[in-house]
Amino acid sequence: MKKNLVFSWLLFFLIFIIDRFTKIWALHNLQVPLSITNWFSFELMLNRGVSLGLLHFEHPVGFFFVGVLILSILCFIIMWAWRVYRQGGIIVGQLLVIVGGLSNLIDRIYYGGVVDFIAFSLNGFYFPLFNIADLAIDVGVLILILQNMRNK
Repeated sequence: MKKNLVFSWLLFFLIFIIDRFTKIWALHNLQVPLSITNWFSFELMLNRGVSLGLLHFEHPVGFFFVGVLILSILCFIIMWAWRVYRQGGIIVGQLLVIVGGLSNLIDRIYYGGVVDFIAFSLNGFYFPLFNIADLAIDVGVLILILQNMRNK
């Protein structure tokens, strides 16, 4: 159980640090988009919504309430992860969602929106911009879904 906790904290801090540094890099270096290939580039955008730009609010009151909603969900997931951990379960999925959500919440508070900068396109279809924290959240949710399917 203690080994699982050490791994969890290392994973948490590694993803958190990578996400924070890549966002700082993006803010300082992406005044102009940087094309890597014809399907992959870095383009800076401040997202005032949540995933895929949903719940986007320019007005401060709406933006504030979305932040409160995100914080509430994070608190619920933290309590859930703690309960699972205390029962000897694996919390990697919850941990990834927590670290990604926390880092994006810091962006919302500090920058007034989430720093998104990774861009993919395929045959003229452009995926929404995202960041490392978004990847952590997506992978965490996928792990939780797979765990749930395995337990049924």
